[in-house]
Amino acid sequence: MKFAHPEILWALIALAVPVIVHLFNFRRFKRVEFSNVAFLKEVQQETKSRSRLKHLLILTSRLLAILFLVFAFAQPFIPLDETRTGATTRNVSIYIDNSFSMDALSGEGRLLDLAKAKAGEVISAYQATDRFQIITNDLEGRHQRFHSQEDVLDMLDEITVSSAVRPLGEVIQRQQDLIMTSGAEDTYGGNIFVFSDLQESTHRFDGFVPDSAINVRFVPEFATRSANVWIDSIWFDTPVRSLNEPEKLNLRIMNDAAEGLDNVPMKLEINGQQKAIGSFNVLPGTFTDTCLYFTSTTPGVKHCRLSIQDHPISYDDDWHFGFTIAAKVKVLVIKEANGGGEFRSIFGNDPFYDLEVSDLGNVNYGRIPLFDLVILDEPSSIASGLTQELASFINDGGTVLFFPKSNGEKNSYNELLLAGGAPSIKSRTSIRSKVSDINLSHPIYAGVFDRIPENIDLPQVTSYLAFSRGSRSGEQQLLTLQNGDPFFFRASEGEGQLFVSAVGLSQEESNFSKHAIFVPTILRVAEFARPSGDMDQTIGADAVLTLRKLPVTGDASFKLQRVGSEEGYIPRHRSVRGGVEIFLGDQQGSAGNYELLLADSVVKAIGLNYSRDESSLSAYTKANWENELALAGWNKSSVIESSIDTVSNAVEQLDEGKVLWDLFIMLAIAMLVIELLLIKFWKS
Repeated sequence: MKFAHPEILWALIALAVPVIVHLFNFRRFKRVEFSNVAFLKEVQQETKSRSRLKHLLILTSRLLAILFLVFAFAQPFIPLDETRTGATTRNVSIYIDNSFSMDALSGEGRLLDLAKAKAGEVISAYQATDRFQIITNDLEGRHQRFHSQEDVLDMLDEITVSSAVRPLGEVIQRQQDLIMTSGAEDTYGGNIFVFSDLQESTHRFDGFVPDSAINVRFVPEFATRSANVWIDSIWFDTPVRSLNEPEKLNLRIMNDAAEGLDNVPMKLEINGQQKAIGSFNVLPGTFTDTCLYFTSTTPGVKHCRLSIQDHPISYDDDWHFGFTIAAKVKVLVIKEANGGGEFRSIFGNDPFYDLEVSDLGNVNYGRIPLFDLVILDEPSSIASGLTQELASFINDGGTVLFFPKSNGEKNSYNELLLAGGAPSIKSRTSIRSKVSDINLSHPIYAGVFDRIPENIDLPQVTSYLAFSRGSRSGEQQLLTLQNGDPFFFRASEGEGQLFVSAVGLSQEESNFSKHAIFVPTILRVAEFARPSGDMDQTIGADAVLTLRKLPVTGDASFKLQRVGSEEGYIPRHRSVRGGVEIFLGDQQGSAGNYELLLADSVVKAIGLNYSRDESSLSAYTKANWENELALAGWNKSSVIESSIDTVSNAVEQLDEGKVLWDLFIMLAIAMLVIELLLIKFWKS
């Protein structure tokens, strides 16, 4: 047992007062003579030992009453932490979870308002000389240092709901770092208070365990349970958005309720105009996948918003995304003498393509990154410098289409194949065969054929290159010969892709270049050579956008601005080979469609969306959370479930240990009552 005010124990000197009074009032029995005792009542004589016992009991009760009263004023307690003795200043760190989920309601009001009120009571329960930190999901600069009690109460009033979401371990790590590096010699450890709704999705430890000198106290706020339906994700079947082509937009709807919903409406808007509508049925407690169809009839930037209707939680009912339908695809054909004729016929008169043809010996390596598609038209051999340049081009997201020459130099070919993630050439096979299978599930051929006749005439071969498919056979076969050998396949490396034909364009090897399937194959490869790239990002995520074929100067300045608004900020950027990287950082803002501007020109359309981490409303109960803390090894943590009026008392008891002053007050009163009873009822 210890005392909060041990100096009051000097008052124990007062114990001498009743002792002295007792000694002076002690009487001896005296003999008294009476002349006549006939008129006296008969009395029972009290023995000397019985009188002494009464006086000793009265003295003891008086001494104990004074002792207990002095102890009560000295504020005794049983400390929960013996190592804290001697500290004069306490470090107190308050975390207020101000994410969207704290905007929910309980029976007493809005969760965030309740958390702020309780936090104010906790702060006020400490001394003005203590040091305070307040931190939210926004991680503002002023949240990274200690403040006075008065200042931190003012900061508490300014906290509002934010879109930011932080894992619990990350926040407490920041709180602990500030406490442990405070540098004050007169402080001990610290107390961390967490005011949140204990959502399962964000309250994870990630292996973090607080220091043994830190006490972590959770003050939960529990919302009235309500169901939520939200858009979890979207995706397209293909990476390229094409002009005048039907597009299938897939979306995943999540439902955390115990009941399903029918005919929930949804709609798609592009550039402010409604493009598609529909409805869906959602299963209880799981996800439902559905889709919408639309067609883009004009090229350029597309700002899209997909919406569903769900109440009362609506921040996750919209999904913003953007893409660009390119006005032109840049194609480079590298040929030897008299080559390139087939590709001039395909691309030369189409305004959608920007074609450039270069001789093998006169290729400007520095301009290769500016193209979307590079076609190698039967080179006899590939120089090592060109191979290195094409390897970097593929790795950075470019597309290469390779038609080998029948008597080409195999080793140089294999160097390119290795760089593009494709299997190497094993040998040339002279055998008559034909294509027997088309991979209709691959985007290159998906939608090209309405139906395939049973006896369709497919390309034939008299000789072709056979590829080694041992340790590295991750290619996707698009056209396959009767014996299972690949005739036309796709490989990938880094961000790009390499398409390889097992035959050249010569009629002596195959009729592929004259077959009806040849032109749609080349056109589809060209279409997929310029993927739309990132369509959306989550607000607060430290994302990086890579823009290819966008060389910038050192003084270039980008701006990410919301469509139809002045809201936005200037992100950091870095020039890389063949383009630029844009660092979105952890900037916060509102969800919506945004444009990436360079000198007032739109270079990228993207949607920013709120995190879905808190869309699931499942939360821990007090008992479950205490069990989770124990399993994670958070031994110096506790959960305080109390009202605004009682939270400060609960904190005081945790800080000071088991408080005993009220017990000693009761004991002192009991001793005084005993004394009165002895005096009144123990007659002499």
